[in-house]
Amino acid sequence: MAQQYESMGLLPSGVLQPYGKSALKYGIGQLGKPIDVGAMTAKVAGPTGFQQKAHQRLADMYGLGAIQRDATGMVTGFTGGTGVASYQPYLDQIQTEKLLDPAQGYQAFMSPYQKEIIDTTMQEYDIQAGRGRQAISDRAFTAGAFGGGRHGVEMGQYQSESDRNRAALLAGLYGQGYNQALTQQQQQLANLQGMTGLEPGLQAQGVAALEAVGAQDQALEQQKLNQLAEAQRLGYQLPMDRITDVANIYGTVAGAMPGSPTQKFTPSPMVQGIGGFANMYSTLGGWTGGGQQRGYTPMNQAQADLYGGVAYNTPF
Repeated sequence: MAQQYESMGLLPSGVLQPYGKSALKYGIGQLGKPIDVGAMTAKVAGPTGFQQKAHQRLADMYGLGAIQRDATGMVTGFTGGTGVASYQPYLDQIQTEKLLDPAQGYQAFMSPYQKEIIDTTMQEYDIQAGRGRQAISDRAFTAGAFGGGRHGVEMGQYQSESDRNRAALLAGLYGQGYNQALTQQQQQLANLQGMTGLEPGLQAQGVAALEAVGAQDQALEQQKLNQLAEAQRLGYQLPMDRITDVANIYGTVAGAMPGSPTQKFTPSPMVQGIGGFANMYSTLGGWTGGGQQRGYTPMNQAQADLYGGVAYNTPF
């Protein structure tokens, strides 16, 4: 009978059994191997050094203090915070100088020499006014009208006009000093208000630049973590795929044997186990499988009799 198989180019089941036992043993061993699901799950990339620096700068801008982080890089709290934002000193200066008070804000910008200037100017005016009065008296004396009614009227008119001019001059001097001080006050207020926006704006630009670079680094790190997880998954999947390939080959060779041997074979748990394992694994499409369904070729009854009368489908 063995010679008949050799002339037909077929192997008897007895020859196949050692291979089947090895495949089944390997498959059972692989199924019994613990699966590290965590290694196959991609980790999340934490904040990079650039991002952490940007976060600290942002915290400094608003007086939050030093950032505290856990082992994963997540923020857990702050220490040493002052609560004083970077623009707060400029707001404090505006309040200290009373720049928003129109009744007092200008006073700090009045010229320290204004009083001396006004006093000197008014003294010179009074001297000139006195000369004008003297000239009127001299003319009246020459005309023989000194002390008369005409002299008194002319002197009264001159004095009245002189007083008005003196008051206008004094008001003009005060007004000029006030306008200059008010202009300087408004300029100082505008400068400080500009600084409250300029400094945080420049700091925000630096934070944004650090965040941009950090985001690129984080994306690269995430790709690395994804690839490591994928490598772990493939490391588990590859042996399972190889088991399936061996089971398919075994089933194909076994199915090609003669359908009616002279002596019916005894049912083999090994053969049934390999076939069942191949059917189950192929039906599930592997551990992750990609959703591809393998095809099956049903055994005929003669082939089923070859394996102890048990008909099962073999993958092709």
